Amino acid sequence: MNVLLLALNAKYIHSSLALRSIKSYCKEYAAHINLLETTINNHENEIIKEIYNASPDIIGVSCYIWNMSLIKTLLPTLKKILPESTIILGGPEVSYDAEELLLSLDADIIMEGEGEITWKEYLDYRFKAISTIDNIKGLIYKSHGIVKRTSERPPLNLADLPFVYSNFEDTQHKIIYYEASRGCPFNCQYCLSSVNSGVRFVPLDSVKKHLQHFYDHRVKQVKFIDRTFNANKSYAMAIWDYLITHDNQYTNFHFEIAAELLDDEMLALLKHARAGLIQFEIGVQSTNPQVLDILQRKMSFDKISQVIQKVKYLGNIHQHLDLIAGLPLETYDSFKRSFNDVIALRPEQFQLGFLKVLRGSGLRRNASQYGLVYKTEPPYEILYTSAITYAEIVRLHSIEELLERYYNSGRFETILTYLFTCFSSPFDFFEKLSIYWEEKGYDLMLHNKISYYLKLIEFIKNYPSINHELSKEFIRFDYLKHEALKEVPIELQTFDYMAFKKRDNELLKNDIYMQGVAPHLAQLSSRARYRAAQIERFKYDVYTAFVKHNSHEAVLLSEPCILLFDYSHKFTRCTLLSEEL
Repeated sequence: MNVLLLALNAKYIHSSLALRSIKSYCKEYAAHINLLETTINNHENEIIKEIYNASPDIIGVSCYIWNMSLIKTLLPTLKKILPESTIILGGPEVSYDAEELLLSLDADIIMEGEGEITWKEYLDYRFKAISTIDNIKGLIYKSHGIVKRTSERPPLNLADLPFVYSNFEDTQHKIIYYEASRGCPFNCQYCLSSVNSGVRFVPLDSVKKHLQHFYDHRVKQVKFIDRTFNANKSYAMAIWDYLITHDNQYTNFHFEIAAELLDDEMLALLKHARAGLIQFEIGVQSTNPQVLDILQRKMSFDKISQVIQKVKYLGNIHQHLDLIAGLPLETYDSFKRSFNDVIALRPEQFQLGFLKVLRGSGLRRNASQYGLVYKTEPPYEILYTSAITYAEIVRLHSIEELLERYYNSGRFETILTYLFTCFSSPFDFFEKLSIYWEEKGYDLMLHNKISYYLKLIEFIKNYPSINHELSKEFIRFDYLKHEALKEVPIELQTFDYMAFKKRDNELLKNDIYMQGVAPHLAQLSSRARYRAAQIERFKYDVYTAFVKHNSHEAVLLSEPCILLFDYSHKFTRCTLLSEEL
């Protein structure tokens, strides 16, 4: 008997922890179980062909908001070409309103809740005829046209949760997901974690063994999928301490945390972490207390902003902050305030997401009360509410796209620092840029990296109050720091750089001079040195502005400053030079 577990991931780099956990838990039947991981971007016929060629007797499909629409499309075809195969659905997208859902779909069984034990007992039933299907907890199934439900499956003891990464052969170049706990201490009404109370933990000794396994195999990144990793202080600190103490100087670990639970003792531990070892994702969602009350997620933004600033001061932890647009009672102006509050903290990543009104969530049950109107099909994204119009949501989508391109790309740091001071607020800047972007039809075009720099210059020309020459210098500085391209577009020049080109090449060519400013470059041949570095001159003191993160420091100089851009490192280094040989 062949069992096929199907994961339709959002991207190629993603991997399915759920299906690996099921296969590992059902180790007695591992030889009969195959995993098929593909993406929602693959052609439908290719996916169907792969499933068919596996000749499955049982097909298990992992269902989420990002793949459910495709699954609904695939099921009728699979039933026609594999009529004898049993199709089983599982995952959060089918764990609520399951009876109604099963009647509407070409599937035979829904496994509700955690699937490890349920799958094991179901395979015992199919392979060994142990017990009967109605004695397997956690099932909704069809029997002679009638949908039946078995008793509820109790939560799994996480001491019994298998470790799924004995090797990494099938996860090369993919994100590794790991869970040390299940459940959440909070009751956020937009989230499915609010449905079940309590938090369960994998035994700490087991977690440490798993972490060492990741270290030993030099995994690039491990993403913990725990809903609130630092829900238990001592547990979180024990794991962070292990990571810091046993650091292999390579692997990165990503945690979703509650900032308000991060205290000074935890920060004192985290300050010893290697830069790049740990990164945090923090769900701010809104800074409007009234909105947070409705979400049952009461937290002081003043308190969490203080914590975020303390983490930033450590200088070794990348922070990713999230906001959700379309929450109950969140108006456009209210969201604007939340946006400005969060971006003022200058997180490394700032994600503007849109409310998904999930099956089983509190907001889904109370959608009419707050005027939540959302898409009928997954991912059930918000269209408008009683507080915000559809047109305003559309505007926020445009802003979100430009936030990704300009802020989250990290390639426009100095020019954005300046432009944020030229508009009433960062939100106003992105709002006006999004309007200009659409007026020009740029939202309908594909753009290369260089075009984003040039389009920004075009936009700035519409504002006489902005210093256009200084803006060009900031943009040129960002361009040189991030693109490592030898030719600078003429649109970014503020004076005749050809007048200095010969002199700058002499500086770069001079071994003694380079030994003093960049010894590692001095070891290279002239040809290799030209490829690895570039010298540029600026009218304004953009270097000090960059170092101090303050655009007001960029004063007009009596003589242009000389900067060396060194591309021989992972991240470009910029050095202020003297012209004296």
